[in-house]
Amino acid sequence: MSENEKDENSLTESQENVEQNDESFGHITDKDYKLIIDELREILEKEKEKSLRLQADYQNLEKQTIDRINIRGDKIILDFLTVYEDFIRAKDAYEKEGGNVDNLNGIIKNMETILDHYEVKPIETEGKKLDPKLHEVVQEIEDSDHEEGTIAKEITKGYIIRGEVMKYSKVCVSKKIIKE
Repeated sequence: MSENEKDENSLTESQENVEQNDESFGHITDKDYKLIIDELREILEKEKEKSLRLQADYQNLEKQTIDRINIRGDKIILDFLTVYEDFIRAKDAYEKEGGNVDNLNGIIKNMETILDHYEVKPIETEGKKLDPKLHEVVQEIEDSDHEEGTIAKEITKGYIIRGEVMKYSKVCVSKKIIKE
């Protein structure tokens, strides 16, 4: 049998199958169609619910991953702040001795650029009112120059990252002078 004859036989068989299927579909009632449609709607609804659950699971996983990265990153930045503060103390010490601090100023400026990139901001303190959300009081000082509850001196600098306190400022706060 040639290829053409095979193709013609295959075409004839396909046409016969289509005709048989057409006849069998002719026996499906409107009620049957409604049942099929209802089943398909039910399957579609289940798949929609499954899709929504999977999407919610993915969003939760994504948030948890970002939170974990931020927590680890914040720990690294906190360690970096310690080194940054050490450089500032070293610069101040060299400056008091009359040493050249130009190189240290360059390093400190680079470090500040990195901190700024990660949205790390120092907390303002001196002359400000005490804010327990930002400041930790380590000492109260009798002071007539400042209103009571005003920060008179900063002991250690505090920092905020992405709007949250990363490290509280340690401060001395003024209190009224008690006259005896």
